Amino acid sequence: MKKFTDLVIIFFVYVLAYALGYAACFLIDNIILRFFVFDAAATLVTFIFSLIFRNSSVYDAYWSLTPMVMSIWLFIETGAFSVWQILFLVVFNIWSLRLTANWIVVFTDFSYEDWRYKKYRDEHGPFMWFILNFFGIHFMPTVLVFAGMLPLFAIVNAELNALSLIGMAVILLGTALEFFADRQMHAFLLNTKAANEKTTCRNGLWNYSRHPNYLGEITVWWGVFFVMLPFSLTKWYFVVGAVLITLLFNFISIPLAEKRQLARRTDYAEYKKTTSRLLVLPHKKTRGD
Repeated sequence: MKKFTDLVIIFFVYVLAYALGYAACFLIDNIILRFFVFDAAATLVTFIFSLIFRNSSVYDAYWSLTPMVMSIWLFIETGAFSVWQILFLVVFNIWSLRLTANWIVVFTDFSYEDWRYKKYRDEHGPFMWFILNFFGIHFMPTVLVFAGMLPLFAIVNAELNALSLIGMAVILLGTALEFFADRQMHAFLLNTKAANEKTTCRNGLWNYSRHPNYLGEITVWWGVFFVMLPFSLTKWYFVVGAVLITLLFNFISIPLAEKRQLARRTDYAEYKKTTSRLLVLPHKKTRGD
């Protein structure tokens, strides 16, 4: 019951954030700027509530749910209702809903907070924590995800292209990678013996990649770019979102996760030597980082 109540509270935080975000942007003519101001203002509202509840995980579902809200709004506003555009919208929002649902499974109540946020709070004083919380935890993901969504502003004005269907398949592949990786990890963590022994998950995809969930997320955003690319070559610079997200996972998320796993899992050093860092590749005893 506590979990349900706290989820409802977070839902209403997002509704209020979206309402105030819309109020901040509805007079802006440039469509990309209007959506960015909406996103930034809604993030600011969410950040304020994360301070009120003293829990930065209030934001956690925002960055996966908001792309669905903005994509539906964008398609309605531009009248993008061809069969293939609707197909893209469905494919894209399967990713959004699945990722949000996965967070709901992990979330317990307001006592839950992402381990990284707790780490940053413990390592830094109040002022530096505020700066990291505001820019690093809230606004950086918002900006990166918005950058990843830039191809949507071309897709709403496009005609069907067979190569774009390949991009949709890539999005579904990334979503599937995340889905199976998360399910396999949840099953592993439910095994009390494995949790007590502090051993590393090697179930399914985790036997061939140390971070298959991150691989899935990166794949989704490259898929979004590939959907647009065949008919909008002049907007090649919209690749910036996929590139930045790839860099984020490779140079921030993965190193943080690996440092934590090395401290928590007795066999992680050996696992690291024998298992691919990101790509799903054959397991080899001689494989290094």
